[in-house]
Amino acid sequence: MTEQEDYSLAVARARDGAEAWTDVVRYQRGAVPDHTDLYALAGELVQTLYALQDLAVVLRGQVAGYAAGRAVYDDCHQVDPARRLAEAAGLLALTRDALGVAGQRASGFWSAIGHIGVEVPS
Repeated sequence: MTEQEDYSLAVARARDGAEAWTDVVRYQRGAVPDHTDLYALAGELVQTLYALQDLAVVLRGQVAGYAAGRAVYDDCHQVDPARRLAEAAGLLALTRDALGVAGQRASGFWSAIGHIGVEVPS
């Protein structure tokens, strides 16, 4: 069994996505800026940020109800697991909110860069 098969499909795809965005940064860092690429990357950035925001919502719901029907513990045995889960859910809510703001900013960038053109010398 490969390392990727040890994870759920969701985790494996998240890892693929993170690795892909790391590649994007590396490729773009060495690229000559091109309007078509800037516009396309902005659109992908917006889509990714909103997908991550959706994931934070899903995870928050799962974390908030994680102790229902199962015995959980905190690995340091000094913090009430319910308190730790509530803290984690709260942090996911903050993450959701920050991703929403980031998505709005990226969408504004996408719109602004869409109005830019490059004049071709005659």
